[in-house]
Amino acid sequence: MKIKRQRQEQNVGAIRIGQFEFLNGYPLYYGLERGEGWGCFRMVHGVPTQLNRLLLSGGLDISPISSIEYAANTGRLLLFSRLSITADGAVDSIRLITRRPIESLTSVALTSQSATSVALLKIIMGQKYGLEPAYAPLDCGVAQALEEHDGVLLIGDDALRAFYRGGWKHSYDLGEEWKQFTGLPMVYALWAVTRKFFNLRPDEAYEVQERLLYSIEYCRGNWDEVVAAASRVYPFTPELLSSYFAKLRYDLTDEYRLGLMEFYRRAAAVGLLDHTPDLNFI
Repeated sequence: MKIKRQRQEQNVGAIRIGQFEFLNGYPLYYGLERGEGWGCFRMVHGVPTQLNRLLLSGGLDISPISSIEYAANTGRLLLFSRLSITADGAVDSIRLITRRPIESLTSVALTSQSATSVALLKIIMGQKYGLEPAYAPLDCGVAQALEEHDGVLLIGDDALRAFYRGGWKHSYDLGEEWKQFTGLPMVYALWAVTRKFFNLRPDEAYEVQERLLYSIEYCRGNWDEVVAAASRVYPFTPELLSSYFAKLRYDLTDEYRLGLMEFYRRAAAVGLLDHTPDLNFI
């Protein structure tokens, strides 16, 4: 197997790969674990913002990275051309929970776990609703935060629990909000390799991309198995898991790239980026 052989010949370490702790990454990694050469990877777990920092500081070789974070660091990273984490409309796991209608919000508490979701919220609030609410870190539970703020931005499994268990006066799916506003898919994360690693070990970077693509295809052909496995790890029913996984896309089609570039254009327009970046692929 190519990666293992090259590691032996070059006396280099295992490839350090970032692994999302959230449910949205489960299909990416489930099939990967069942592929040949799993032991050649050192998986490093974390929420998106943690993986962003590790990749940019040299603690990871390859990782998913928040779309907005890639845009600010294009000189240090190269993208896998066929991989992303995307939804074309509702995504369930990026939610704005509010105590009043979104058109009247004056303050929002923000999760610290995702950079792209925070940027997306600011774009939607400013450009779709013409609002500039005050933003503050989310440092307590949702119910307590809603006593001090009009809304709370949640992502990942926290957002899924809040959505599926309900009970909130208002709940907005930011993927659905983006789709209604632009008519385009929303790319939340990309897969990137550091330029340093790619310059030293390009063949292995390409092979990791192929392994991830294999993982996605494996899961697409074995959804019942994947859902059953996920239900043993996450506190959701198989029916909810099936519904959630059906909303996620892991490729990077031309349409998804259009959505990504629209996100970047709008982020630059509201001052979240200095410019609209190029997409630089391996």
